[in-house]
Amino acid sequence: MSKKQALTEFHRGSILAAAERLFAEKGTEKTTMDDIARESEYSKATLYVYFQSKEEIVNAILLSSMVLLQKKIQAAVEHYGSWFHAYDAVCEAIIRFYGENPAAYESTYIALTTDVDESSLDKGTRDILQVADATNAMLANFLRQGAAEGVVRIALPPDETVVLFWAALSGMVKMADNKTGSVGRTLKVPREDFLRHGARMLLDAITRGRTLE
Repeated sequence: MSKKQALTEFHRGSILAAAERLFAEKGTEKTTMDDIARESEYSKATLYVYFQSKEEIVNAILLSSMVLLQKKIQAAVEHYGSWFHAYDAVCEAIIRFYGENPAAYESTYIALTTDVDESSLDKGTRDILQVADATNAMLANFLRQGAAEGVVRIALPPDETVVLFWAALSGMVKMADNKTGSVGRTLKVPREDFLRHGARMLLDAITRGRTLE
């Protein structure tokens, strides 16, 4: 990498880090390019040298988050010999990822569960959806592996099950992270325990009644 490329990557990284902080604090919709310029300590004109719009910044952050999540899921699937241990590790990776990347929640969930016409999208969005499709395919193959081992119910279509899995687990994460919600206020259950219980409930739904002790 040349010095010019390294400098460009440094400035882009500084801007993205500032944007991530603001997205986590204020939300993506309420954050403006002016906010990002102030937080990153760049002029607004300099900001537009590296990113043409807020959407481009959001997509860059999302793509980075999606690649990271894909690697964590792949590592979880490949590390364990037992399908049940691997399932627990996959859920733990997803739960930890959302805990460490709260700003990525909404956009990651949308990318993983939305069916769109890619031909009408820009390159950044297509790249995101390609990573999302690869992640979903990895999870579908993981379910097929479980079916081949006789632990996952074959009647469940793997691709459909993956989307249902994302919808259920992501909904649990959103509920657990709602500070005024019933998990912390009424149930008084720690976030990790609540989500672990939810992941086990999903496990019971897709297996033949065999769960990990």
